[in-house]
Amino acid sequence: QVAEVARRHPEVGRARLVVKGEMANDRMTLKVEVASHADGLAAAVAASVRDVTKLRADVLLAAPGSLPNDGKVIEDARSYS
Repeated sequence: QVAEVARRHPEVGRARLVVKGEMANDRMTLKVEVASHADGLAAAVAASVRDVTKLRADVLLAAPGSLPNDGKVIEDARSYS
């Protein structure tokens, strides 16, 4: 689903979905690498996330090469304590 969202926006390079939160208060942020910050791009990507996943996510535009190159597309950074 992350790849499908990225495919809908040619400006997007790599993408990584980060899930944070505690207990039942999860929050998703989709970090996407883009060469330039076009007006409305973050909102358009957020709308695509809703279309594809039926969930809401914040979108963070990042510089090319800034996301870790560890092969992960989804990062679970939730606290389980």
